[in-house]
Amino acid sequence: MKLLRKRELKNRFNLLKAHEIEPSNLECSLDFNRSPEEEHMHWGAYVDEKQNVIFKFATFPDAISVGVEIKSNKKRAFKILPLENKCNGVFELKVDKKIAGKGDRYRFIIDRPNQPKKRVRDPYSMLQDNFSSWSIIFDHHGYRWHDKKWREGRNPARVSRLAGALKNLSPLGSLRIFEVNIPSLTEKGTYHAAKSKFAEAAKLGFNAVQIMPVENCFSYNWGYDGVDKFAPNRTYGTPNDLKDLIDYAHSINLNVIMDIVPNHFGPDMVDIQNAGPYTDGCNEFGLKFNYENSNYEHARKFIVNAALNWLVNYHCDGLRFDLTKYMNSDYTMKLIAAELHFHQPDAFLIAEDARENDKRVTAKFSPEEIDDNNRQHKSFINKIMENDCSLSALGFDSEWDFPYHKQIAALMLEYWCGYPKSIAAFDKVVKNSGQRVKYAMSHDEIGNIDGTRLITKIFAKEINIYKNIPKNKKHKREQEFAHVSHNILKKLLTGELEKMKYKDFLYFAKHNYLALSVTVSSLKQAYRKALKMYRLALGATFSIPGPKMVFQGDEKGEMTYFKFFREFSSGYEKNLETKGYKPGYEALMDSKIGSVHYCHKYAKDLVNTAKFMHDINKFNAENKALQNGTVAETISHALSWVHATYCKGYGNEVFSITNFSDVSYLNNYKIIFPEGVWKEEINSDNQKYGGEGSFLNDRKIYSDSGKIPVKISLPAYGTIYFTRIA
Repeated sequence: MKLLRKRELKNRFNLLKAHEIEPSNLECSLDFNRSPEEEHMHWGAYVDEKQNVIFKFATFPDAISVGVEIKSNKKRAFKILPLENKCNGVFELKVDKKIAGKGDRYRFIIDRPNQPKKRVRDPYSMLQDNFSSWSIIFDHHGYRWHDKKWREGRNPARVSRLAGALKNLSPLGSLRIFEVNIPSLTEKGTYHAAKSKFAEAAKLGFNAVQIMPVENCFSYNWGYDGVDKFAPNRTYGTPNDLKDLIDYAHSINLNVIMDIVPNHFGPDMVDIQNAGPYTDGCNEFGLKFNYENSNYEHARKFIVNAALNWLVNYHCDGLRFDLTKYMNSDYTMKLIAAELHFHQPDAFLIAEDARENDKRVTAKFSPEEIDDNNRQHKSFINKIMENDCSLSALGFDSEWDFPYHKQIAALMLEYWCGYPKSIAAFDKVVKNSGQRVKYAMSHDEIGNIDGTRLITKIFAKEINIYKNIPKNKKHKREQEFAHVSHNILKKLLTGELEKMKYKDFLYFAKHNYLALSVTVSSLKQAYRKALKMYRLALGATFSIPGPKMVFQGDEKGEMTYFKFFREFSSGYEKNLETKGYKPGYEALMDSKIGSVHYCHKYAKDLVNTAKFMHDINKFNAENKALQNGTVAETISHALSWVHATYCKGYGNEVFSITNFSDVSYLNNYKIIFPEGVWKEEINSDNQKYGGEGSFLNDRKIYSDSGKIPVKISLPAYGTIYFTRIA
């Protein structure tokens, strides 16, 4: 056993060095007298297999003593037990199951020099008691998993970062991600209710779900203001309910990606700063982690263990890290990757880094600010500064593709977040996209802008809603007028506008900033165009190699809001109407999938868009060139707003053409195809997707030299997929 342990530690050191992490810098982070499981999992209140409880707590190094106060679940009795000082602010105690057990409440009492004793919740709490100062002892051994075949077998549906070495697993590029927010995904907003939506996603051809953070905070929320990084939000169900949901996802061949927040703690009842040196001031989101200041080892260890919690205790297949640039510590990112790759080598890591061309940050202080006690740290910081700190060098497997999103959105909306419509710019991001996660819009671009989806945004552009705003109303925020557009589209799709009498419609139009020339018919045309352009955005996004993602509701082209609906423990009065609406309960109800009740006439559009989503998912699953293949060539016709992408790999070739203009071509658009014989596989103009069906290419396309243009049919605002058949 000692020889095996020695060999295991040697392998671990080698892996850490491969990530440019010096073992000498890990003396405070690693305890080699313990097994890796004990080192990472035995924190907070850990229930072992014999039902005994290990209390382990990290606090300030000057702490004189730490006790654990236990409130029995079975008896109305309180116990205060002293923990043993293990040095450097770490205290520990193992107690018999007769003294403490699962379901009991507990909290830690910290005694520091010249300060009053403080009672704090457990930073490592696995379950919280109604957001009070009490944590609850939770036994992770109590759930019986049913996904052994998924985890230990070689299921081709399972995505692994080691798929290159283990070819019977799927590569990262095969990810077709369905991003979900638990409270708004269903009417009930629970883990249990989410199963039905997961089943729908699997039927539509998605092979992964990405769950927006469920880190516990006061109430329902988006998830990015979590306080308890290890405890799932109880508003949606119990930890075992979440495990059951993940278990179910695996049973229907869905990989599960958990979204976690490593850059800040939320504002609700945060006493983490009283628990220990976990925080270091604030950033624009809340209390930030102490990754680079004194006693940083506890914060670094904490976030590594939080990430492992979702992989080990909840069997997630991958993790998405929120806004890693605001961690301000590439060293910590390297440490996370090294530890996770060692303990969970199959798990893949995706960063929302958002730095693009920004210089990467390793330490928030300059070398001159480091005292003599940190010379070794200074040397290592300088070494990292000199080396490549790209995400791949940091050990992360992928990142959200911000450049792609910005360019596809600009092409749909003429202008987006400072980026004008440009085929040349779109061509550049397609060539450089690589294995980044591509999407037209995520929860961020929907909810953080004005709460409306891409279809509604396009619709607002088409009806010129902003140009019709009277001069005396210009002071109003754009968000408010986005809600006007949403209201107009909602009344159209629910059938209310067509039932209006003429004078009622004129009154409605006047009070919703519509031009005098606008009619119900012209509003229908604007919606049809928006829907066609939305299918184009989906088609273009899924025509490029690498992971792709769609946010809940967008797989069907829903127009349902996704608002910022967080409820705060102190009330949300200070946050009222910052986005043009109240971010509380009403915003949550507006954001529920299915809250817009389409009339029968327009409900067909949801079905047709879902068919398109299914077919492009299936096409991606069957064509490896769109997974880990490469973009061999692109074609840009700037004058006609047409772009083509030629992908190849693994004996498979795909050629996709997207027309970003409102001009259709019937057997007369000239474009150079790669050499070979090509067959049209998917056309967004197909009637089964809600298109006209007039611009299909039923014949084979022959390209002898790959240099002479051929004539094809090309629909306005359409995407076509071809495969090489000879």
